[in-house]
Order: sequence, then C-alpha cells, then structure tokens
Amino acid sequence: MTPMERFVYFIRERESIRLKKEAGKPKPWTDDPILQRYRFCNVRRMDDKVSRWLLENWYKPNYEHKNMLVACVMARHFNNPAALEKVGFPKKWQPERIKRVLRNRKASGKTIFNGAYMVRGIETADKTEMVIDRVCQPLVDNPPTIDPSSMQNTVEALLPYWGLSYFMAGQVVADLRWATPGTWADRKSWAAIGPGSKRGFNRLRDMPLAAPVFVDVWTVELQYLIKQCRQALSRSITRRLEAIDYQNCLCEFDKYERTRLGEGRPKQMYPGAA
Repeated sequence: MTPMERFVYFIRERESIRLKKEAGKPKPWTDDPILQRYRFCNVRRMDDKVSRWLLENWYKPNYEHKNMLVACVMARHFNNPAALEKVGFPKKWQPERIKRVLRNRKASGKTIFNGAYMVRGIETADKTEMVIDRVCQPLVDNPPTIDPSSMQNTVEALLPYWGLSYFMAGQVVADLRWATPGTWADRKSWAAIGPGSKRGFNRLRDMPLAAPVFVDVWTVELQYLIKQCRQALSRSITRRLEAIDYQNCLCEFDKYERTRLGEGRPKQMYPGAA
C-alpha cells in the first residue's frame, strides 16, 4: 500500500473499532495486531474519553462563560478529569485556591497531569504553579481578542502568550469551538500542526521525519489531504470530522507507522485481544 492508502486504512480501521466497542460487540474488534495491542486516540477528537468528559462537565454546563478561555487552557494543560473535577470549573478565578487544591491532591499520591500533551516547564517553578501563574494568569490579566469566526485567527491571537505553542493554542481553540458561540467558519479546513502530525505528514510525503513543514505549505496540503480522505472514506466517517481530527489522525498514524516499521512503539498498551 502507498502511505496514503495506509493512512486511509488506519482511519477506517480505528473508527470501526470504536463503533464495534460502543455497540457492545465482543473483542477482538480488529484483526490488526498493532491496533489490538496499543492504545490509539479516536479518529474524531471529541470521541476521546477526556474530550467527552470536558464537553459534558465543563463546556456544556458553562457554555459562553466569561472565563471559558482560561478554563480551556487549564483543561488541556492538566488534561485529567479527576483533577479538574476536584478543582471545579473556574467560575471565579481563584488561582491560589486552585494551586492549593492541586497540591493537596498531589501530596495524597494522586495524579494531576495526564501525559497526553507536553507541558512547557521551567526548572525553578513547580509545574502546577507554572501552569496557573505563567500560562493562565496573563490570559486573565490581559485577555486576547477572540475571533469566533476563525480558528486560525484565534490561535494566532494566543501565540504571543507564554507557554502557548502553535500546537497547544490549536488544542485550546479546538475546545473553545465547542464552548463558545461562533461560526468558526474554517473548522472544516484549518488546524494547527503539531510535532506528531508533522511526522505523520512527512510520512505521507515520503520525506524525512524531521523535514521542516512550513505553515503555508501545511495549510494548503491539509485541505488537499481532507479532499482525498473524503473521496476515499465513507460519508458516515468524514461527515463527523473537522480539520483538527485529520491533524490528530496524522499524529496517530505516525505512531502506527513507527510501530509497524519497528522504529518504536506507543507508550500505552491496550487489551484489545479476545
């Protein structure tokens, strides 16, 4: 198979696993040994466990809240529903209380961070303090201008803030799109690239994994990739997907190919065998 054919196969097979699992069918949900053995994110980002929890417990109940931006930033930096539930949605911004609650949780031996995202740190700061004081507080003190008509414009508005990389800003805005009103008109055609999706994109191009991917090239090529997938995949799959989902699939495809080619393996195992 060509790289594109393998990418389409990965999307189709991973989505098939989700549907069989949710229908209550018995394992194995796939004959693919890699997908049986290792954990991969869903094809659609909002089908993942943490995203579902955030949608139902943080975003829908507090839709359009004035603190929604900082709530999204907190949510994706910690990415841990149990820790976020303990803190509670920040209807009032109380940074000292948030830090105290999280430190107490950590002192009791419970986790604060989910390792899905790489969180920027500094050697002299406690990681929780760094997220609340260095990343979140400036957004409260001097909030950016959100453009609810454009994912891209909103990501670019976040980039000047410390700790918000292109990728992390993209993840935050992907949540904001579900938590605040707006047309978000480019949600089907634009997404911020990340380290994993860059490697997956280079695999599709048959390029060295570390080859640079310039933003203007990525923007055009992502739209072409989406068009190809819409032609190759069933409407039942593609009608649910936004550009962020294709970006996400490129990251997971990189993990799949790395395993298939013996270059490494995913960090998390999955009990997918019968």
